[in-house]
Amino acid sequence: MARNKTAQGGISLRRKVTAWLAAILLVTMLSTGIATMAGQWTVRSFDTLLADNAVCYTVQNALKDEAQAFARYVRQPTSETEQAYTAACTASEQSLAALPLDYARIGEERYARTWNLLQGYAGYRQERDAFLQLSPSADTYIGQMYHVMALQDYLAEYALRLTQATLEQENALYSSTAAHIRHLPWLYLGLFLTAAALMLLLIRVLSRAVVRPLLRLAQASRSIAEGDLSSPDLPVKSNDEVGRLTGTFNQMKHAMAQQLTTQQALHREEVRNLALEKDLEHTRLEVLKSQVNPHFLFNTLNMISCMARLEDAATTDQMIVHLGSLFRHNLRTKRQQITLEEELDGLEDYIYLQQMRFDGRITVEKSIRVQPAAVLVPSFMLQPVVENAYSHGLKSCEEGGRILLRAWMQGKVLVLTVADNGKGMTPEELDAVQTKIAQSEQTGRSIGLGNISRRIGMLYPGGKMQIYSRADCGTVVRFELPQTQQPEEKEETLS
Repeated sequence: MARNKTAQGGISLRRKVTAWLAAILLVTMLSTGIATMAGQWTVRSFDTLLADNAVCYTVQNALKDEAQAFARYVRQPTSETEQAYTAACTASEQSLAALPLDYARIGEERYARTWNLLQGYAGYRQERDAFLQLSPSADTYIGQMYHVMALQDYLAEYALRLTQATLEQENALYSSTAAHIRHLPWLYLGLFLTAAALMLLLIRVLSRAVVRPLLRLAQASRSIAEGDLSSPDLPVKSNDEVGRLTGTFNQMKHAMAQQLTTQQALHREEVRNLALEKDLEHTRLEVLKSQVNPHFLFNTLNMISCMARLEDAATTDQMIVHLGSLFRHNLRTKRQQITLEEELDGLEDYIYLQQMRFDGRITVEKSIRVQPAAVLVPSFMLQPVVENAYSHGLKSCEEGGRILLRAWMQGKVLVLTVADNGKGMTPEELDAVQTKIAQSEQTGRSIGLGNISRRIGMLYPGGKMQIYSRADCGTVVRFELPQTQQPEEKEETLS
């Protein structure tokens, strides 16, 4: 009941349309049923008339053929004329047997004439058969032959009268049937006009109840799409679904207007906050870089490297050189974005140091299918991810492991993945990591994956970072960075 009636108690649109369609369907089915029954009745009536006429004419022709075959056989009694005579007699008996003898159907007169014909043929058959037993030299042969021929004439007369009675009865029946049939077109026309009137009325009701309100809704929707929210409210003229839809549309328009005003104010505030956040992020990065005095650090590392060479410690010397190069890469630029080539250069030094730490049991492979100098990435992006792979994914794997770094383009989007075949994370651990990243994006207190995700959101509209992991199957970190800027010229590096 709640679905079929409106909140105000009015009849729903579905019930209105269902009622009209049921009425049209009823009239159509009634018209079809009457037409079908009338057609079948007419066909049966005419079939009966034609069948009765055909039987009567068959009897007439059969008796005529028998009389002719009898005459030929009497004049020239050969085997051929005898066969023709026997076949004619059989046809006469079969045609007489096919005559209808139902008193209730054929009536008194046809019944009486049919009975006379059948009895007359039975008597004629006895006389005919008795004559054929006579010898042509018998004294009564000629007289008996003329007597049989006279009986044949009587039978032909009886058959003709039966045909006439059948035609008279069927003419009366045809006249009665035709009188009824002449009224059928008017009945069909009346039913058709009734169905057409109901259909036109339904179309008018649907137009007023559905089409016109929907057209007004469409026009108002186009106005809203064009940014015009000042148009007057649409009138609500019914309590059905369309009326409620119109009322809801008016409420939605007012809510949209209020929301648009609020969003404009929030957008202006968000723009100001975004500018402040970028400044704050830049300051945070600068503070991080300035925690160690670059010149002091590089001079100290150079001095240690010289001492290692003097002591013939080549491996120690190379480790110090790579460490210095790593610090130089991380501190040499103030840009938020650098080329992938620069990021990979710094990553090489870090990987060398980790290889020395893990004694080469962890291998790093790269598949770079882009021009590294032609695409931009956030500075200091890959090293924290690779560090997590070493520290959390592969550190406890005694048999060693593998890290795969891949880069390719999907249209104008740079896709970077860092995958390892370490211990991976359970769904609970992965949810905890993602929750921590989301919290760090809001507070801005983390300098790990949360910091990277936050900087991607600031520097790359539409960019994102995703983490996929399964226990004992490793972890994959995927970056999608839309490339909308060209790389800048490299800054002077620290010596």
